[in-house]
Amino acid sequence: MMTTPFDSEAGYHAGIALILAGAQRELRVFDRDLMAMGLEEREQVDTLSGFLAADRDHLLRIAVHDIAPLQTRQPRLLALLRSFSHQVDIRITPERLRDLAECWLLADASNGVIRFHAGQARGKTVLALPAEIEPWWQKADELIAESKPCIPWAVAGL
Repeated sequence: MMTTPFDSEAGYHAGIALILAGAQRELRVFDRDLMAMGLEEREQVDTLSGFLAADRDHLLRIAVHDIAPLQTRQPRLLALLRSFSHQVDIRITPERLRDLAECWLLADASNGVIRFHAGQARGKTVLALPAEIEPWWQKADELIAESKPCIPWAVAGL
């Protein structure tokens, strides 16, 4: 049970790797376009693949403001999402929510990496603290509910 602040891209990526490696059931992701999270890196794609392959009930829920970078600049991640499409929910935020600037990757309602603003590498990594993650988990629920489902591999290249 701990919270570790970070103030660099390296700290942010270390937190993401830690949370991904420990995920047990569900991941929730919110980012402008997934570019800064480094999920396209081979190591992260392999970790996500292992997580999704481990159990058909594992779930990855993603909300983004802009889907185009995933479609055009993240081929490994896009291929992974397509391969596990039955376990992946990808959504695009409505225009009225595009001013949301924080980013997060949450796991199992008790762990997460929270970046306070997409333009600044400041935030915290939270481990085994459900009470601290709960408001973010709820915010993810609300954001996903208000966002429009999309299938990024269905429109890539059009």
